Amino acid sequence: MQVILRFLYLLSLVFWIGSIFFFSTSAAPSIFKVLPKQLAGDLVTDIFPKYYLISYVCGVVAIVTSLLSWLTGSHSSTASYLLRVIILVIMLGLAIFAGAVIRPQALEIRTEMRSLVEDSPRYSELQNRFNALHKTSVLLNSVVFLLGIAIVLITAYNYKE
Repeated sequence: MQVILRFLYLLSLVFWIGSIFFFSTSAAPSIFKVLPKQLAGDLVTDIFPKYYLISYVCGVVAIVTSLLSWLTGSHSSTASYLLRVIILVIMLGLAIFAGAVIRPQALEIRTEMRSLVEDSPRYSELQNRFNALHKTSVLLNSVVFLLGIAIVLITAYNYKE
C-alpha cells in the first residue's frame, strides 16, 4: 500500500511540475512564435482548460496520497509532513484561482477585444486589463512551479531507501 501511495504522490508531482515547465518554457513560446497572434491565442485558450485540469487532478492526488501516507504511519516527521501538505494546498489554491478566476476574466476581455478596433480607447483599456491579468497568471504559475520544486526537495530530503 505504501509503495502505491508514494508512487501516486510522486507521479502527481512530476506530471504537475512537468506540465508547468513544458507549457511555460516550450509550448506557449513556440505557439506564439510560429502562429499568428490571433490563432496562437485561440490555441492557448483551447489548451488552458486541460492544463488547469491536470493541475487540479495532480494537486488533489498529491494531497490525498500525502494524507493517506500520514494516516497509515508512513511519514518522516510531523514538521516536514505539515510543511509538505501546506505547500501542496497553497499550490492547488493558486492553480484553482488562476484557472477558475483569472482565466475566465481574461477570456471575457479577449472576447470583447475581438469586437473592437485595435486603436480605440476601449481596446487599449481592455488590452491593459488583459496584460495585468496575464502578468498575474504568469506570476501565480511561477509560484506554483517554484513551490513544486520545493516539494520535490523536501521529498528528496526525507527519502529513505
